[in-house]
Amino acid sequence: MDEQKKKRLSLNGIFYHNTFVLIFSFCVALISWFMLAAGNEDTNRLITDVPIDVKLSLAAEEGGFRVFSMSYDAADLEISGSNLITNKLTAEDFEVSVSLNLTSAKLTGNTLQKATAQVRAAKKSPIADYDIVSINPEEITVEYDRYKEVTFPIEHGDIEYSTDPNFYPGTPSFSAETVIVSGPESSVNKISRAAVSYKLSDPLRSDASFTCPVRLYDQNNQEITDISAMYLETDVDTVDVVIPVLARKTVTIVASTVHQPKGFSDTRITVSPATIDIAGAADVLAGINEIQLETPIDFADLELAQKNTFTMDIPLPSGVRNISAVGENTVSQATVTINLAGFMDSIVTVSADNFQLSNQPVGKDVTIDTQLLEVTLLGSEAQIAKLTGDMLSVQIDLTNFANRTGSVEVPATIVIAGSGTDTCWVLGRYTVLVQILDRAAIQGRAVQANASAEDESSDGLVAQPQE
Repeated sequence: MDEQKKKRLSLNGIFYHNTFVLIFSFCVALISWFMLAAGNEDTNRLITDVPIDVKLSLAAEEGGFRVFSMSYDAADLEISGSNLITNKLTAEDFEVSVSLNLTSAKLTGNTLQKATAQVRAAKKSPIADYDIVSINPEEITVEYDRYKEVTFPIEHGDIEYSTDPNFYPGTPSFSAETVIVSGPESSVNKISRAAVSYKLSDPLRSDASFTCPVRLYDQNNQEITDISAMYLETDVDTVDVVIPVLARKTVTIVASTVHQPKGFSDTRITVSPATIDIAGAADVLAGINEIQLETPIDFADLELAQKNTFTMDIPLPSGVRNISAVGENTVSQATVTINLAGFMDSIVTVSADNFQLSNQPVGKDVTIDTQLLEVTLLGSEAQIAKLTGDMLSVQIDLTNFANRTGSVEVPATIVIAGSGTDTCWVLGRYTVLVQILDRAAIQGRAVQANASAEDESSDGLVAQPQE
């Protein structure tokens, strides 16, 4: 036990021995010098994947030139210098570039052009005590062209689908209506249109939605399947498509008339087209069985010598679409024809005995100045020949003339009476002349006249001489 303790004390004490410390220090210094000398040795080192920057001349930039392909987009640099320096360097400490002075002389608009350029490397690091020994590659080949972009509408004609006969598909809507194609001018020039292509197998009975890619086609209508090979880019790759599907129904178009006689057959009134197809929500269509033309045909305006054909717009109820078409044109108008074959006109005279006043103003005296009225009639040949003036009454309504006095022209309504006249009607419009006098005014004038007469009589008596 005492002996082991003595040995430990002996080892600890050796570091207090001057000779040992001197030898030990010398050995440590020698080893450190060898290590430092080894670390400061000049060696070569490879810096890989330094990006190659393309620098265009100002004229090339202003001309819209752009490099679309490079045989190499990165270079490897061999550098030489002290390990203590080169070991700290990375690709970010170097700038590798090519300078291009491109001209339009070689551009044709049909293909990309090629050019070769020397690759140059420069130091970006403030640590400059090293050398760039070599660059790999020393030169590169680039493909260039003018940059161009064109906006194309996205066509939907290549979408294939069918619908149930009771339904109508609306125009497909896209999440994007256009696509911008950009890239080399020679490649963009080959594009003629953009479209989406899709096929739905089942007949549509409700709205359909799907996503499909935007396809590009050349002048020969051939799809360009690899746009990346032509260095083309698009701002839209796919579009969401929605095809709205509506219920459909066929409804009759009906012409409206005024002053049509009871015996005039509706079969003599033809409408072309007689029906149209409409589309809309099912609950909306359920309440629509016919569409009535808004402008009525007034039989009083018909003329026997004319064709009596009228063209008018077809009105549509709210929430309904007209889907009838001839070719690409929607059938938006209807033609109404009145057939007057076998009809004739006649002029008859109505005497004042058949004039009837109604709604005579209170406190007014009315006399009819017009004593005879010639009326033009139209009807079937069998009935019109039997009509006389005694079978007509002239009705004069004074409802709107309560505040009028004097000689007034008042509209007259002609009514055909008697059996066997239900195919006949009156042509044109008529007025009669009436005198409307205010009774109070008449009486006032009469009183004033009497007073004046009495005054004159009194004056006459005074003027007689006395006997």
